[in-house]
Amino acid sequence: MDHVVRRRRQAVLAAAPSNRTGSQPPGTTRRRISIKSGAESALRTNHAGQPKQTKSSSRPRILVIEDDAYAREALTLLLDYYGYDVTAASNGNDGLALVTDAGPDLVVTDWRMPGLSGLALCMALRQRRDTMPIIVVTSADEVFSSEQPVNARLRKPIDPPLLNQVISDELRTQRRP
Repeated sequence: MDHVVRRRRQAVLAAAPSNRTGSQPPGTTRRRISIKSGAESALRTNHAGQPKQTKSSSRPRILVIEDDAYAREALTLLLDYYGYDVTAASNGNDGLALVTDAGPDLVVTDWRMPGLSGLALCMALRQRRDTMPIIVVTSADEVFSSEQPVNARLRKPIDPPLLNQVISDELRTQRRP
């Protein structure tokens, strides 16, 4: 799986315009997959910049909230590879705003982030959308209790097939009456 992410990252970086110094401002990514609604969602561009047709309604929408730019980009590419419609935020406050704007079906978030902590973020997400699944991916040695407002917890480094299975299970559970 690493080779797929590496190849896609190289293609993205090669196609992305760079500034004079070749670096980018902190907290930004070179490629952002955004969620669009209505007619805009039918026409998107593929990784080579060519238009492609997609059905937004058939692709579950996932919001990734991760403060580490490389981890955020890797998660975004991985989830896009698995067929999800992905948008990303670099911190909890931006993630909360995107929950309202993008209307994700599920959130994948880091636990330890500067500013809004994982626990505070998850509690705020529950207040906004009580039934939306939240998956925490972390390298922190936190002890999670059943009282914390998360659906699943995964340790970094992430096992891609396991992440995909957990997401599929949570989305399937959410859709049951």
